[in-house]
Amino acid sequence: MKLSKRIFISNTSMMFLSLVLLLAIGSGMINMYDQVTKKNNRLDSNIFTVASIFKQAQETDRDWSALSLELGKYNYRLCVEQGSSLVYCNIRHQEKDIRAYLKTLKLSADHPSMFFEDGVTSLGQIISVGDETYAVVSVNYGNYNQLLGVDQSDFDKFLITFLAVGLSFIAVLLLISQLLTKRLVKHIMTPIHQLTESARRIEEGDLSTPIWYSGKDEFEIVCASFNQMQVHLKEEQDKNAAYEKARTDMISGISHDLRTPLTSVKGYIKGLQDRIASTPEKQAQYLSIAYKKATDMDVLLQRLFYFSKLETGNLPFFPIETDLGKFSRKFAYDIQDDLKLKNASIHIEISDGTHWVRVDTEQMRQVLANLVENALKYAGVEPLKLVLSVTQEGENEVLCFADNGKGVSPDKLPHIFEQFYRGDESRNSNNSDGSGLGLYIVKYIIEAHEGTVVAENDQGLKYTMTLPSAKGGSA
Repeated sequence: MKLSKRIFISNTSMMFLSLVLLLAIGSGMINMYDQVTKKNNRLDSNIFTVASIFKQAQETDRDWSALSLELGKYNYRLCVEQGSSLVYCNIRHQEKDIRAYLKTLKLSADHPSMFFEDGVTSLGQIISVGDETYAVVSVNYGNYNQLLGVDQSDFDKFLITFLAVGLSFIAVLLLISQLLTKRLVKHIMTPIHQLTESARRIEEGDLSTPIWYSGKDEFEIVCASFNQMQVHLKEEQDKNAAYEKARTDMISGISHDLRTPLTSVKGYIKGLQDRIASTPEKQAQYLSIAYKKATDMDVLLQRLFYFSKLETGNLPFFPIETDLGKFSRKFAYDIQDDLKLKNASIHIEISDGTHWVRVDTEQMRQVLANLVENALKYAGVEPLKLVLSVTQEGENEVLCFADNGKGVSPDKLPHIFEQFYRGDESRNSNNSDGSGLGLYIVKYIIEAHEGTVVAENDQGLKYTMTLPSAKGGSA
C-alpha cells in the first residue's frame, strides 16, 4: 500500500472516531436531558404552600411586589391581570405570549386552580382586593418558558449548536489534515524517489552520480549514508579492477618469463642431441645452463603455486615448536655461499637464551627467502650487507631483517605489502620478479602465525616481524 494512501486512511480514521465521539457526547447529553425532564414531570411539592400564600393574599390587602418576593422563595413567578391589562408581571417574556397563556387558564374565585402540563406547575386564582378584581397566576420558575409557548428550549439550541460547530470543526480539521498530509507525503517522497533513482543507476553500473538532498531531517542522514555507500562501492570497484589488471599482468608476465627459460632448456638439450656440444667440457656447460634455466622455471612455478594457494585461501601450514634463533642461524648458513657469488653477505645477531616459537618452518623459510631476493634485486648497492637478528620482547619473539640499501620512498612505504604492488613499474619488464607478490606473501605468512610485520627506512630497508612466544616468553 502506498504511503500517501496509508496516511489518508489514518487521518480519515481519526476523523471518523472524532465524529463518533462527538455523536456519543451529544447522545449522552440528550439522554441526560430526558432523564431530567422525566424527573421534573411531576407536581411541584411547593404547590400547596403557594396555595396558602394565595389564600392569605385574598384575605389581606397585599402589595404585588411583596407577594412576588414571597413566592420567589419557592421558585415561582407572579403575573397579575386586571381586565385586559397586566398590572404586575415579573416573567421576562413578551407580553403577547404571557396574555395568550393566561387566556388558556380557567381561574376560580372560590379556590386556587392548580395546573400541571409538560413538567411545569402553575397556580392561579381570582382575587378581589377591595372593589377591584385581579387574575393572579404564579408559575414554577424553572420551566416558565415552556408554558409561554417557546418551541425550543435553550438546551435544544445548545445541543444543535454543539453538533453544528463540532461537525464544522471536524470538516475543517479534515481539510487541513489532507493539506498537511499532501505536503508531508511530497516531503517524504522527494528523497525516496531520489534513492530509488540512485538504486536504479547503481544497478546499471553508474556509481559516480551522488544524491543531492539538502533537507534538515532524518532523510539527510539516509541520503548521506547512501552516497557514502556509493563511494565505497566505487572504490571497491576500482580496487577490484586494478587487482584484476595486476593479476592478469602477473600471470601474463610469468607466462612470458616461463617461455624464455623453457626455450633455452629446449635449445641446449637440442644442442646435446645434435652433438653440437662435442666435447665433455661443452656438454657439461650445456647441462649446467639447462639446469639453471630449469631452476628459474621452478622458481616461477613455485610463485604460481603460492599465488593459487593465496587465491583460494588453502596455503598449507604445519606448525611445530622451533627455536627461532637456531632456525635463523641455519638459514643464514645455507645461503651465505650463494650470497658471496652475488657480492652480498649476511650477518647474524641473536640475543642470549632460547627463542621458542610455533611456526611452519618451510613457510618461514619462504618468508626469509623472499626478503633476501627482494634485497638482492632492489637494494641498489654493492656490496650488499644483510643483517638478521632475533630478540625477545615480553611474550613475543622479534625477527628483524635489514639491508644497507637505498630504502623505499616514504609515499610508497605504506603500500609495499599490498597484493600486486610494485614500487617500480618499469622493473617488471627486466626481471621475473615483477609480480608484486613477494612481500604480500611475507605479510600473509606472518599474520597466519598470529604475528605482525612492519617495514621502515633505517639506513636501508628494515623489516620487523613479531611472533608470539611458544612458552609465554620464558627462556
